[in-house]
Amino acid sequence: MHASVVMPLLESVEVSAETKQRLAELVVREHKLIAGKFSEPVTTSLIGERPLKARARRADGGYRITGRKMFASMLEAVDFVLVMAAPEGATSPSAGIILMLPRKVEGRTVDPNWDVPGMRATRSDSLMLDECWLPESAAVFRSDDVRRFRHSYLNWFWGSYTPVYLGVAQAALDELRRVVHSRQPEGYAQPLAYHPDVRRHIAEMSADLEAARLITYRSAWLSDTQGPTAETTAALYRAKYMVGEVVSRITRMALTLGGAHGIFKTSRLEQLFRDCALGPLHPPPSDFCLYNMGLYELGIDPSDVLPPMKPAQ
Repeated sequence: MHASVVMPLLESVEVSAETKQRLAELVVREHKLIAGKFSEPVTTSLIGERPLKARARRADGGYRITGRKMFASMLEAVDFVLVMAAPEGATSPSAGIILMLPRKVEGRTVDPNWDVPGMRATRSDSLMLDECWLPESAAVFRSDDVRRFRHSYLNWFWGSYTPVYLGVAQAALDELRRVVHSRQPEGYAQPLAYHPDVRRHIAEMSADLEAARLITYRSAWLSDTQGPTAETTAALYRAKYMVGEVVSRITRMALTLGGAHGIFKTSRLEQLFRDCALGPLHPPPSDFCLYNMGLYELGIDPSDVLPPMKPAQ
């Protein structure tokens, strides 16, 4: 999550060399951890639009920012947070400014509401900002249309954590192999690994995992060789969809094959199952990935498609 927000800024031509140097100094020399806070209570990843309720206005030689940010991963650990807000006076609904907020600043509070089935260690609590003042130097990015910035660096914004779920799926498969080799039912001369149903499901899981891995590798290759083309974008959505669905299936089947002994909170399989249950809905969720892949495969311009839900008048 640190790299997913720092790297787009370091690569963007819209960010000044001075800002990039300052970020690099903070990260490399001072070992600072930085997170991004873009999501808000009014947004949904199923639609993909990101209207900004958080506001930043000019004040006292700097900015005052007010708003509430959801899913602020790493909030307990980070030194700085990159907060995206709508700049006061902007005429474009897609305008945005990213301000770097230090850990201690007046008006910054945290709502420790991260009480979810899995991924508890990310501590993705809510961040509240009430007239927080920041100096002019806190502004690291500003644009009349932040959609271009987001699209150009999808490989970092969420393509960077797609493969993390692959690792969790691999861990589940490794743990399941250990479990079925170690459990030998009373009265039998062989462990559960020799059961034909176990062998078949293990083979299916292996095939699913390898397919998801290769799709992810191709999306990374396209990103490296082509940059943010339409084909690359579709490949990144394809990888996120495939990985999300596969890890959910693998960890669910691993928990099933592990049997009742594996459903306790002390079980590694149970923990991996909870973590990967969130994979298909971790932005971009599976349905949003399919929506965008369908547009690409059919050669449809997104501007020619009706909105998925009726807009407010």
